[in-house]
Amino acid sequence: MRKIALAAFLSIVLIAFTTSAVQGISVGVKKGDWIEYKVAVTGDMPDHDAQWARMDVVNVYGSVLNLNMTTQFTNGTYLYENITLDLETGQLGDDFFIPANLSPGDVFYDAHAGNITITGSEQRTYAGVERTVLAGHTDVTTFYWDKQTGILVEAYSNYQNINFTMKTVTDKTDMWQPQTSQLNMLLIAAALIAVIAIIAVAAILYWRKKGHGKQ
Repeated sequence: MRKIALAAFLSIVLIAFTTSAVQGISVGVKKGDWIEYKVAVTGDMPDHDAQWARMDVVNVYGSVLNLNMTTQFTNGTYLYENITLDLETGQLGDDFFIPANLSPGDVFYDAHAGNITITGSEQRTYAGVERTVLAGHTDVTTFYWDKQTGILVEAYSNYQNINFTMKTVTDKTDMWQPQTSQLNMLLIAAALIAVIAIIAVAAILYWRKKGHGKQ
């Protein structure tokens, strides 16, 4: 009886731990989000001569993301892929996504590279907007992820043994929009005031002229 009770208790603890782990993974994107990248390479590595890429989030189920990936190569051809990632199990592709809202010192798991530590946080501008980004490193790649969404915004890979480098930088996205600058807002306001003033003056002159005409 005690063995049964102990087994039941351990099962409850295991379920609670698993649930807690899943809830601890924060996914910062939703269905319909998309992002585009410009890619620059030097040297020659098979299947790595990309010049542009786009990711579309098809669905999000808990920690699982379904993506459509489109890659354009330097010869003009395209590759279309359906990709499934799981932030909980570390299936991150080429570290396209990490859990959202991590901080320096936090560690996440990559099934291919092992544990990766967030080494820093800074402000950088991507797709026309200043964002808070997180840095992390593997043996060959330095990554920058958008903190709020967890999505990759820049990566630089250097394979010294084969003299090959690849730089990937965010070009466009619908996840954040460039904000109209304060100067532009002032110019727009000034233009509106000028238009209103011209209309008001024209209206006054018209009614004055009309009034004199009646006399």
